[in-house]
This record gives sequence, structure tokens and C-alpha cells, in this order.
Amino acid sequence: MPGACFSRFTGMFLISVLLALPALAADPNPATIRSERGAWPLYRQWNRAEIQHFATWIEHIYKAKAGGDTEQRLAKLEQVLTDPEMNLLLEPAFAGDPSNPQLPLETIRAMHQVIDCAKLTIALSAYYSYRRGLPWMNTYIRSGDGSDIRTAPYNVPAGTVSSFEYGQDALHQFFVDCLYGFCTGNYRVEPFREGAEISDTVPVALDRRYLLPGAVFYMDGHVLILAKTDDQGELYFLDSTTSPTRGIYTQHNFNAVTGILPCKDGGPVDAYAGCYRGFRIQRFPICEVDEAGNVVRVRRRTDEEMRELGYSTEQYEKLRELMRTQKIREGQFALTTLHEFIRYRMRTAKQVSPVEILEKYATQLLAALQWREEQVQRAWADVQANGPITFPDGTRNGNAFDAKGRWGEFATAETDANLRMQYFQMLTALESAVDWFQHQPSFVQLARQDLRSWTPAGLAAVVSDLKTRIFREKSFSYTNSAGQRVRLTLYDVEQRLFDLSFDPNHPPELRWGAPLNGREAASAKEAPTALPDGSLMPMRESYRRQTFYRSLTFRESEESYLKGMATEGFPMRNKFDEHLRQRWNIRRNPPLLPYVERSGSTGGFQRTASRM
Repeated sequence: MPGACFSRFTGMFLISVLLALPALAADPNPATIRSERGAWPLYRQWNRAEIQHFATWIEHIYKAKAGGDTEQRLAKLEQVLTDPEMNLLLEPAFAGDPSNPQLPLETIRAMHQVIDCAKLTIALSAYYSYRRGLPWMNTYIRSGDGSDIRTAPYNVPAGTVSSFEYGQDALHQFFVDCLYGFCTGNYRVEPFREGAEISDTVPVALDRRYLLPGAVFYMDGHVLILAKTDDQGELYFLDSTTSPTRGIYTQHNFNAVTGILPCKDGGPVDAYAGCYRGFRIQRFPICEVDEAGNVVRVRRRTDEEMRELGYSTEQYEKLRELMRTQKIREGQFALTTLHEFIRYRMRTAKQVSPVEILEKYATQLLAALQWREEQVQRAWADVQANGPITFPDGTRNGNAFDAKGRWGEFATAETDANLRMQYFQMLTALESAVDWFQHQPSFVQLARQDLRSWTPAGLAAVVSDLKTRIFREKSFSYTNSAGQRVRLTLYDVEQRLFDLSFDPNHPPELRWGAPLNGREAASAKEAPTALPDGSLMPMRESYRRQTFYRSLTFRESEESYLKGMATEGFPMRNKFDEHLRQRWNIRRNPPLLPYVERSGSTGGFQRTASRM
């Protein structure tokens, strides 16, 4: 199976997680309540321990989606919830005792039929609540000005419904009602507007204790699920769209964290108008119980009750500070962007090593490329034996990234997008280190020979040189159409990052991005691509028309096209060296004297006279 190969080369984190599960035998939030009514039995209250358990569950799904085998990376809701390697709640130790049984497939499939970005947030939260025996509820909303609730300037909560109010035979109906009655408009509730205390979500503190996997980021009409935070404070997300495939995607796109509005002066309602965008957590329901622990009522937590779980409007206040003073003061640091502030708040690393970051990502990339070569050879053998494979041109039941059949088995569009995503994750991690160097040089661990890095531009130059050296050292080989081995380094692949063909019809030379008119491609055999109407598109033409898909760092959710596809006019990200060179205007001559931290500390270097 191709997935087995991928797992061998990209790490055994799933196995290590499963092996660690016996340590979870002690339930972090043991049962303390009970109920004899409602859509499901209730055993637990939401509290900080439970929210952390929920965060662990969400992050595990993300890891399987981002680093599992091909089927797991393409998994839709049904597989996410039924694959024991993806869903920790299928492990009795994690689900706890007592817990509720697996949700019926009929219900899971009904949720899948309507999944989009907003409904995914509810599908996962409600499912987790059901399995762990927690209360769950939704809010009905109306537009503040009579317009569409998805685009209204603000919305007003009009009532709630909870799992406790449904009959014991209405489990399926509760989940259907939950999802069908929820949209992005539910997020457009301002903190101090009328009815806000029964809203579905509240703004959360930008603090690693509270901004955990399972929290969400609401833009204007779209919502992402925070699914992982690394030790440098980088955020990773789960996402879905309204596409017919109802896919679930991983996303590392910190640039999506935009659109938050600063609060203003004045009374709370006016000051926080529009302040529903940004990071939010669920307003977790609470059960009222009698002396024996029997549930008598389920209700929303108040704002005050939510404060111990992280409710805070500080993101809007910090943004106001940035807008007014061009910086956010955080201890000794003056941070100049909201992203910088978030990374600082969320990071746990005390020091970062550019060499270690580069070595880690280089090893991961090389493993992925070695696995990809196996896929390329399997595809080429199949095409030689069975003829051209059909590109899913304009089909509604699958696109270039997740179509079924021979295309789905042998194409690498999704794999290649993930490869590019890993590459740019490496760039982001190192760019963040350079950013922090200007505030705190001691945060960046440098070897003695790299001490010329006295300025951010100097460090960027060092990082660029290190990347080139490490990428030139690591190599692999592929087999071309003539059966000969061709050696490529990581540096070679980097230069071809947007040229690697994902089309299983193409010969290995094109699959590895060999220039069409160069010596390496001379051995390539003509291999057309089949189309759904039975026609064949010549190899060079199909390669040219697939240019856009080779530029993506994410799995597209819409229909894919070949015949009418544009081949230029779309943006392509700058690669590593070019990005660093433009960002910091790198000059190869190092400064004469050490860089001094903004705070006044020299970060371990001796302060001397001003730089020339």
C-alpha cells in the first residue's frame, strides 16, 4: 500500500501516539454527573481539563491529516471519525469510562453531506461531546439589520437548544438540527450586544493556556479550526469548504489570521462593534445538577463563568494599541505586527537553532521525495501496461487532488501540494527566527562561525547559505524512461519546486521537473493525458495547462480543469533565497560591529561603538 511507504518515510508518530495511550487510562475529567433524559447520557462537565483533552483529540486528527498515509490525508468526515489511527475516541482509554458508543454511520454520513467550514466546527465539537457524555447546545440567531445573517453587520442570539432537550430516541435528529441550523453567521455576534451571553462562542485570550486546538479563527465569512501550535508559536489549522467533495483540509496559513478589527473608544456596544472576527472558543454549556448529581438543566455559561476558561477581549485592545502607537508593548519588547505578538505569546521555545530547523525539514523533505519516486514508478508502469489515465476535467465527483479510480491511485497532486507546504513551513519557521533576532539575538542559537550574523539581514544571509549547503548535501535518485538512474539533490528539487508534474501519465523526467528542452528530458517518451470525453491531450500541452496546479501549497476543493485552464497570470510564491533577499535586502558584506537588541541588552555580545 502506498500509505505504508509514506508512513515509513515520514515518521511513526501515529504508532508512538497509540503506544502512549495506556498513560491516558486515568481520565483527566472523571464522571461526576448523570442524566436520565436527553439525546445522550451525560457524565461530565466542561472544564479546563476537558478542554485540554478535546485539544489533544483535535491535534491528533490534524497530525493524521497532515502526516498520515494518502487515505488519511484525503480523509473526509466518515474516515476521520471511524479510523482508529485518526480518532482517539475509538480508544477506550481516551474515551473514558463511562462514555457513549460510536455514533451511528447514518448520522456521520448525514453530517458529511452538509459539511463546510462552519459546520465542521460543530460536527467535531458535538461528536466529541456525545462520546464523552458532555452537554452540547446551539444558538439560533437573527440578523441585526434584517440582512443575510452570513454578511450582516452583526447578529443577535434569539434562543438556544441543547442535547438535553431532545428525547432519548432523537440522537440522529439532534446532530442533523445542529449542523443544518448552523452557519458562519453564528460567529457574527459582538461581545456586548443584546443576547451575547447566549452566543455560541466568545473571544479568547491570546495565551497558550486558553488558545488551544479546538479554538477557531473567524474571518469575514470563513472560519478555521486551530489544530496545532508549534514551539515557535506558529499556528496550524483544519479547514473545509462548501465544495461538492466535502473535504477536510490541513492549512498552515498564518497569513489568514487577518481581518480583526480594533476596539474603539466609547461605551462597550459601540467600542466593540464588529469585534466578532478573530480567535474564539466555544461558550461551553454547563449542567445544573441536584444534590445527587442528577442533571436538571443545561444552559450557557455567563461571561464571568467563561473567564476562567479564557474569555477575553484583549486581541481587540492589543490591535488598538498597535494602530495608535505602531507597536505592541510586551514586557521589554516593542512588537510591530499582530502576528509577531501572537507568535511571542504562543511560543514555548527558549531558543531556536536555524541549523536544527533546516536539518529537520531537509530530512522530512528527502523522505517524502523518496516515497514520491516509488509512486512515480508505479504510475509509469501502470500507464505503460494499461494506457493513458483520465484527468478529472470538470467532473463534480472528484478533482485533480481527490478523484477516485486510476487517477486517484497514481496522481500526486495532493502529495506535491503537501511537499510545497512543508517547504514553505520551513521558510516560515526560519523567517520567524530572523524576525525575533531583531528583538532578542540570544533567542537564535548560532555556531561560532556564524557570529557574523549581527543584524537580521546578516542572519538571513547565514540562513540562506546554510540552507544551500544542507540542500546540496542531501540527494536521491530516480529512474528515467530509459531505465537509467538520475541523481537529484534537494537543491535541484527546490529549483524545480513548481515544475514537478503530478500527472501520472507523464514520464519520470517530467514528473521530476526536468526542463523540457534540456538533456535530462531527452530520454522522455511521449505520453498523452486522457480526458473524460475520450480525447487525448499531447504531453507538452497537458504539462503546460497544469501549471497552476503545480503552484499550489494546498489541496484545491473546487473542480479541476485542463482544456480551458489559464497558464499564466496567477501568483507564485517566492522561494527561499529570493524571499529572504527581498525581505531583508541581503548584502553579503557583514556589518563591522555587533547588533544591539532593542531592549538594550546585547544578547551575549559585547556592546561597542555604533555601526558604520
